[in-house]
Amino acid sequence: MSKLFIYVFFLFLSACGVNQPTQVITGATMGTTYTVKAIDSGVSKLQIEQVLDQVNKTFSTWDPKSELSLLNRQPTNQWIDVSSELFFVLNQSQKVYQQTQGYFDPGIGRLIDAWGFGVVKVVQKPNQARVDELLPLSSIQYLQLNKGRVKKIKAIHLNLSAIAKGFGVDQVARLLKKHQVKDFLVEIGGEVIASGKQRDRYWTLGIEQPSGANPIAIVLNNQAIATSGNYRNYFVWEGRRYMHILTPSSGLPASTDLASVSVLNAQAMMADAYATAMMVMGSEKATELAKQLNLSVVLILNQQHDFKVVKINP
Repeated sequence: MSKLFIYVFFLFLSACGVNQPTQVITGATMGTTYTVKAIDSGVSKLQIEQVLDQVNKTFSTWDPKSELSLLNRQPTNQWIDVSSELFFVLNQSQKVYQQTQGYFDPGIGRLIDAWGFGVVKVVQKPNQARVDELLPLSSIQYLQLNKGRVKKIKAIHLNLSAIAKGFGVDQVARLLKKHQVKDFLVEIGGEVIASGKQRDRYWTLGIEQPSGANPIAIVLNNQAIATSGNYRNYFVWEGRRYMHILTPSSGLPASTDLASVSVLNAQAMMADAYATAMMVMGSEKATELAKQLNLSVVLILNQQHDFKVVKINP
């Protein structure tokens, strides 16, 4: 379920107060690592990993027995009962699909696999004919939702890796709040949510800059942040450099003027999805979307634009 085509880098800047008992729990999940820092917490690693295991069992495309994998194998034009968690994330995915005019589309699972960005490893990238063949079977617009049930009207494959990791962050945060933990930070593969304060100030972290300049400091006031970037991991196809994110409308890897996008939101899940969409649409449309939805966003343009940093609604 890990977002293999998105890479996020954070440098934690603040240190814990010496008089506050801080619990630090780390581990592996979703093909990446996680860190939970909590002050005055009695939540155990076992409890956290039970939550994360359930997220995997629901959303993983790597597990053929996950709920999502089973749904992908279901026939078309039949109503399928799904868990409340899967229904919720699919519903939110459709919302972001509409808000971003299709730039966020988790219905492109077949294309993701064809390019080798998912479970299926490919020796050769697809040609245009193969992309054209898969495009009609690649959009969440062909999924209908109704009261806990879903129906595929075309044989699409869903890949929720661009939103499910953020959902996992939110679920761990929910667990901590359920146990009356007020001050914590949860991070999975670079997607972060923070609550309360660390000592006497809000949690502070930094967004790495590809230029090598000092990290951009971000203060999280009970917020989440997600970053999508391509400056450390990319590939060359037909002589051009591309990121490991697809443009849903064309089925081809995206190539824009952005090196990274960081989005702040109340939910890590939504920040995750918006960051992916903005990375695909480029800085001009990303700026318009951020202003339209009143999102706080940090854009870093690519090397051709001297890694210029643009902050929107800071």
